[in-house]
This record gives sequence, structure tokens and C-alpha cells, in this order.
Amino acid sequence: MSSEQPAVEERDVSNEKTFEAIDAIRTRRSGHDFDPDAKLDDETLEALIRDATLAPSSYNLQPWEFVAVQDEERLDRVVELAYGQEHLREAGTAILVVGHTEAKTADRVFDEWVEAGRMDEASAEQTKAQSVEMYEDERFGRDYAIRNASLAAENLLLSAHARGLKATPMIGFDQEGIAEYLGLPDDEIPVMLISIGPSGGEEPERLPRRSVDEVLHRESY
Repeated sequence: MSSEQPAVEERDVSNEKTFEAIDAIRTRRSGHDFDPDAKLDDETLEALIRDATLAPSSYNLQPWEFVAVQDEERLDRVVELAYGQEHLREAGTAILVVGHTEAKTADRVFDEWVEAGRMDEASAEQTKAQSVEMYEDERFGRDYAIRNASLAAENLLLSAHARGLKATPMIGFDQEGIAEYLGLPDDEIPVMLISIGPSGGEEPERLPRRSVDEVLHRESY
């Protein structure tokens, strides 16, 4: 038996569904050319959020929320808070991805672990206590909010691309201002703002990416 292994790409693309997933990752683009005359319907918006909520999260706490803004006047204010990024208005929909800085879903989630037979009650209580304790550290709580909500944001971007939509993430916005404007609770923070809508045309060619040889470190940095 040969010790040589086929290339990963050759193995993966032999399966049509796998190829489609890889193709979505490799062809997804952020851009600024939206069709201002086409709007995102409610059914599609809800489907996008449903896909976003399938992202992994620590302890399956799902510590995220999504605030969609589509009203024209409110979008004008969001554009101001995003330092004049007009493509938010042209896209027709802005979605703020929000992260929890506290383990506010822990009771429900660990009850579901027990109901599903994945943990006994004692183990669930112990693990829940550990997760809540970690969130009590302000720095850890903020880190968890950003990391988990960012996973959901990437799901949202890929779902939009798979549906033929354009979605562009941004972190350049007035975080305190948008949190106040959209009424976020004190224990939740804005993580990412996404403009999303029907595409208005092709984007420029993708800029070069750093090579695998440059970014892959084996066993240690």
C-alpha cells in the first residue's frame, strides 16, 4: 500500500456537497456594490439568521443576538454611526451582530443538555457553574462575546453568499453610539455590523492573500 496520501483538496472535492461548501468559502466576497432598488424580504432575513444561529459556541450557550435595521431613516443614522459607510444604506439592510458578556442563557442550555441525555444533573450543574464563573471575569466575558458572535457572523456571511446575496462585515463604527441607538442591554456588546442585500454587480478582482507557507506554523510558531 502506498504511503503517499492524496491532496486534501482532491479528497474533499470528490463529494459534491463538500465541493459546494468549499466553493462558497473560496468565492465569497465582501463588496460595496449593492442594488439599491432591490430589498431583502422577511423570509430571507429570517433564514439568514437561522443559519447564523447554527454556528458553534462555548458550551452551546448561543450568546448572540441580531438587530436588523431596514427603515430608511434609521439606516441613515446607522450610516452616520458607521462613519459614513454609504453601502449600508444602498444594501437596504444592516445587521448588528451582538454578543453576550454574561452567561445569561446558561440555565436553559444546561437543562437542555440534561433533557437530551448528554449530561446528568450533577455534571450539568457543575459545568454550568464553571461557565458562569468564567463569564464573571470582565475581560473573559468580553472575549467570549466577541469570539462566539464572530462565529455566528461568518455563518451569516456564507449563508448570504449561498443565496446569491452580498454581505460585507465591518468593525469600523461607533460602538457605544450604536449600542445606545439600538437599545442594547448593558451586558451585551456590538461585535460586527453587516451590510446585506442583493448584489449590484461584480466586485473588483480579489486582492492577494498571504500564502499557506507564510501563515502555517507546525508544532510551534
